[in-house]
Amino acid sequence: MAFEELLEWAGTRYPWQQDALRRIALQGEITEDDLSELRAQIEQSAGLRAEGSSEASPLTGDHLAAAADDAPATVLAALGPVENVDRLEPGQPSLRFAVNGVTLIYGANGCGKSGYCRIAKQLCRSLSPGKLRGNVYSDAPAGPPRVCVAFRVGDDGEKVDRTWEIDQPPPLELARISVFDSATARVYVDQERKIEFLPYELDIMNKLGLTCRTLDNSFRERETALDRTIAVPLPTGFSEDTSVTRLIARLVPQTPLPQLPTEDDIRALGKWSDEKQAELQDLTEQLEGDPRRLAQVRRRGKRALETVKETLTGIALRLTDGAIADFRAKKDVAVEKNRAAEAAARDLFSKQPIPDLGSETWREMLKYAREFAESVFVGKKSPQLATGGLCVLCQQELGDDAASRLTEFDDYIAGRIAADSDAAAKAFEDAKAEILALRILKKAAAEAILSAYSSLGEETATHATAIVTFFEKAGQRLEAVKTALQEEEFERLGRLEALPASPAPLLENEIARLEAEAVELEKKERDEEALAALKLRVAELTDQKKLNEQVETFVHRRNQLEERCRLATCRGECRLTAITRRITDRRRQILTPTLKSALDDEIKALKLTHIPLNLSDRGDGAESILEVALNAQQRIRANSEVLSEGEQRALALACFLAELSEIGANHGIIVDDPVSSLDHTRMEAVARRLAEEAGKGRQVIVFTHNIVFHHMLLSEARRANVARHTEWMSSAGQDRFGLIDEAQKPWQMKKVGERLHEIEAEIQALKAAAYDPSDQSFRPSIVAIYTKMRETWERVVEDVLLNGAVQRFRPEVMTQRLEEACFDAKADYPAIFEGMKRCSHYSGHDTAADLPPELPDEDGIQQDLAELRTFCEAAAKRQKELRKERKHEEGVEPELL
Repeated sequence: MAFEELLEWAGTRYPWQQDALRRIALQGEITEDDLSELRAQIEQSAGLRAEGSSEASPLTGDHLAAAADDAPATVLAALGPVENVDRLEPGQPSLRFAVNGVTLIYGANGCGKSGYCRIAKQLCRSLSPGKLRGNVYSDAPAGPPRVCVAFRVGDDGEKVDRTWEIDQPPPLELARISVFDSATARVYVDQERKIEFLPYELDIMNKLGLTCRTLDNSFRERETALDRTIAVPLPTGFSEDTSVTRLIARLVPQTPLPQLPTEDDIRALGKWSDEKQAELQDLTEQLEGDPRRLAQVRRRGKRALETVKETLTGIALRLTDGAIADFRAKKDVAVEKNRAAEAAARDLFSKQPIPDLGSETWREMLKYAREFAESVFVGKKSPQLATGGLCVLCQQELGDDAASRLTEFDDYIAGRIAADSDAAAKAFEDAKAEILALRILKKAAAEAILSAYSSLGEETATHATAIVTFFEKAGQRLEAVKTALQEEEFERLGRLEALPASPAPLLENEIARLEAEAVELEKKERDEEALAALKLRVAELTDQKKLNEQVETFVHRRNQLEERCRLATCRGECRLTAITRRITDRRRQILTPTLKSALDDEIKALKLTHIPLNLSDRGDGAESILEVALNAQQRIRANSEVLSEGEQRALALACFLAELSEIGANHGIIVDDPVSSLDHTRMEAVARRLAEEAGKGRQVIVFTHNIVFHHMLLSEARRANVARHTEWMSSAGQDRFGLIDEAQKPWQMKKVGERLHEIEAEIQALKAAAYDPSDQSFRPSIVAIYTKMRETWERVVEDVLLNGAVQRFRPEVMTQRLEEACFDAKADYPAIFEGMKRCSHYSGHDTAADLPPELPDEDGIQQDLAELRTFCEAAAKRQKELRKERKHEEGVEPELL
């Protein structure tokens, strides 16, 4: 049995991987639905809740495209009719295939041939099967694709007819047939000047590795999202070394799954009852009676009062009625001194050009000018404002009058009156700035600071309320004072709301009292061991109560951590190590001298020896390929600059045929467009190679749109004495594709008899259209009919008179066929000349302008066809008389089931 080692290895893998291998073998790919089901299998195996999980089905030998020597060959007998596949016409005759030799299916581009190829790939379980769809251009919903298929297993087997639908597995027997096209060749040209060839088993393994990588990425994304959530800190505030704290310490990503607390553990520890509440209250009261604790409570209250006391200093200095009165007095003094300075300046400078000197603004300007002059005229005598030689304001030279005037100004500024005014103004501004900078505790802040003091008893709570009220009122007064100063409405300061009495004496007394009580309490003795046990029990109960209040948060975190652990298990099952090792081992086993030799032979047969190639292996993580490297000596940007499309297609076919030779059995092959339309030089080599495969006993089915290659393959099959069978596919209009009709084969492929029949049909159609020789609208039809008659004269010369010794599309002359050539120059030449002349008159030549544009009448057309038919029949009769026995290139008759 083929692939025994693959099956043995698959049996050691996780069940979901065995199922993935089965799906790849059957479908050739892993779909999104497959990924969802495989992901659910992994999750279920790891203990996660999985939706849509399906039972894993392992890979077996029946699932593989086995082509072992001991397996009976499967031959495809027929394909079709089809329903709901692309736009293929339903109800068509079956495509029939010769079970021996070569079957050629010709169809022009766009006729539906590719649809039948996709069906074949699905039935034969190609690893790149493509997807079968209905008519995507139709609005009407279509049913599932349905295909009739007939095949035979073994030489003595009975023909089996099946109707296959897309949701059913294809018949296992058809998996022995290999399919080649541009998608399934498993040959790729990359950007590193490498052609990568992937044999069947490695292709399955690679796709398993890529599936693992895709699934691992999805689990990693979930793991990353969980990590972001787990990074959010859990609630804090628990005591040290309690059972709750120890449990919470295990709720971290580093904890292995077996060591995580269970949900029941968390809920049991956080369970709260009236009994526990009563115990906590009783123990708390006992703990509160501890002398040292009571001393600590009093000292906390004392520190709170000391903090508040510090803030009272600013209020006493700046907000009391006395402080406000003192501020107002400073304002009045500043105003009075300023008026005196202005009056003195007016008297002193009354004769100056500019009146009203001495204002506060003028004095400020002059003071800055003096300071500037002192800094720049360092070596000058005082006052530098006048002795510097230049005016510091206008930068002009100072005359004697100006210097004298500036000296007077300097004396004034330095005088007692101006100095007193400046000092009074500064005292007022400083006091104003201190008030504006003053900050007082807000009500909420004061309450928070005094909470420790307030909790000592009812009396301290009353005192705390009074202190907070004082701060609240002081804050209101401060805001009113600041508003008056900022708006310079100083008269408001005389209408302020009165402040309550300062709590400063109360604070002094309370601070002293609390300190004395704390000292006395610290002198009392206590049982340290019993107190420690009491504290521990209170901490335990307090933490349990707090856990109870937030138990759902901790349970949720615990479940997240469990999910993360199980996701790690899922990722472990997606690890690529074992798969990569297996791929590497098999790659080295597959890359045998036999395969290298087979590929070398195929390269020679397909005329690729001009390309320097080297077969080697390479692996990268989940992917592994065999490389057919181009030994380029210069750096190239892309392989398309080196290999033509025809060379790439031929190299792909070489790898495909080399792999078949390694398998060794004569199982059938289906080949779709094996040559490029642009590669005329390689067509004959490919045709010869496929005919050789058929000659070995392998069923060969070829789809092509290339009529030249079609003719070449028929010729090579005849030369190899291989049976030949042809099928013809066409389309009609814009919505009918995949028409199976012998009559629709190309004109150039039709024999003489078929051509005569077609011409007769066109003449009858002309008659039915009421043909009138005087109506020039019939000229195109007449030209078409006579063109076909002229080409039929040519074909009877090729096929009958010369017996096919010389044919179009064939490079050689088949001299042995001259034995049955029946050309009689004296009798045949005049008839052929006249017939060709008559046909050329109505087709193929431009007539002279002075000739009448007449068309032949019906009788003339019928007479020309009759002469052609008579000549053909006479020539065929002569050929038949010459043919005594078929000895040369008659070929084998195709066998159809």
